[in-house]
Amino acid sequence: MRHDDKIPKENESMKALHPEAQWFDEARFGIFLHWGPYSVRGIEASWPLMSHSSQHMKVEDYENLADEFNPQSYDPKEWARMAKEAGASYIVLTAKHHDGFCLFDTATTDYNAVKRGPGRDLIAPFVEAAREEGLKVGLYFTTIDWHDPDFATIPIAAGIQSPKPNTYDPDRWWNFHQRFVEQLRELLTGYGRIDLIWFDVPGFGADRWRSSEVKTMMLNLQPHLIINDRLPGAGDYETPEQFVPHHPPEEWWETCMTMNHQWAYHPDASTYKSEITLLGTLLEVATKGGNLLLNVGPRPDGTWPEEARARLIAIGRWLSRWGESIYGTKRAPKHYPPVFYGPMTTKDNIIYLHVRDLPRSPIELREIGGEVRSVHLVGSGQPLPYRTERTHGFSGGVDGDYYVSRLRIELDPADCDDWNTVVAVEYDGKPVWPG
Repeated sequence: MRHDDKIPKENESMKALHPEAQWFDEARFGIFLHWGPYSVRGIEASWPLMSHSSQHMKVEDYENLADEFNPQSYDPKEWARMAKEAGASYIVLTAKHHDGFCLFDTATTDYNAVKRGPGRDLIAPFVEAAREEGLKVGLYFTTIDWHDPDFATIPIAAGIQSPKPNTYDPDRWWNFHQRFVEQLRELLTGYGRIDLIWFDVPGFGADRWRSSEVKTMMLNLQPHLIINDRLPGAGDYETPEQFVPHHPPEEWWETCMTMNHQWAYHPDASTYKSEITLLGTLLEVATKGGNLLLNVGPRPDGTWPEEARARLIAIGRWLSRWGESIYGTKRAPKHYPPVFYGPMTTKDNIIYLHVRDLPRSPIELREIGGEVRSVHLVGSGQPLPYRTERTHGFSGGVDGDYYVSRLRIELDPADCDDWNTVVAVEYDGKPVWPG
């Protein structure tokens, strides 16, 4: 094993240990933003540079979009306010996508928002606005760079190879890598506190990226920083993309997902997922102990599509009442048999029962040990009638006495939410789950 392949000892469990990084395990919901010159054409971010893309463009034509990109209605304070109202805990913007266009001021390339169409740094006001709303600030920063001619000098997988001519030259590759590191340094020294760096598409191993050295540099600048697993061998959490894993990771994880069919802005409103679908995804992710990073593709003028705004308003409305059962919760311990036939989250001495349908009979919570202190609706705190039962049965013959304990909760359909009603069962101490 090369020394660059070694994961720093403090990250062997793939989790940031700094006290100011622990917010990530409680956040549960964030907003992802893919925005750049590509939004001018309503095409996907960067990928049209690849010949296999159905939206393929010549390199020159694509890169000329940087001069057409002129977001006159860009209002990062409105972005941050909308994210906050949606119930998001953090927000992540594409500082640089694979096309190499930088939304920030950089000394490493003229292919940036200051020198091209926008004529100004787009990251600085975003970071400031997010912090003012109390949101944790994340910046997406891809490892690959199809604009930089030196990136093309080390062969990479065919599907992500630079569209520019390839000439094998390791020295030129390391010239690119120095710019890669310098851009990270600029982002981590020029914009105040950054909470998260979201890497993408490594394509090589940790030795090629000198991951250990890069992460050490980043943490020396901002010790609380969290990074995802797409800087090879150095991540703090896993990032399943466009799906929720059936068997989720044991450590920190985050599903990133689009609202429609592509990451960047697209004018077709018909491909958006429904509000109920997105709420269901958020619930599934939370019950499995992860975060949902839900994407918005802003229009080229800087405004958010109405379809995206409507869905975020719906999510925020639900979270404003029932969010106690999402933020800061943990997945239920593994147990058998099922104690409740529906989604559950937990927090300290509380079990949250997510009731997706109108109840036709009392809700049952089975086989949980411990003394129940109260049962109530989340948000309103309305007490709910309940009683405990212990039913005697047999298992394996006449000598196999078996007892089933049940907590039966009365829930009036008139008190239920249209989508998901949450009942909190609070115990005097930690509830005891069946083995």
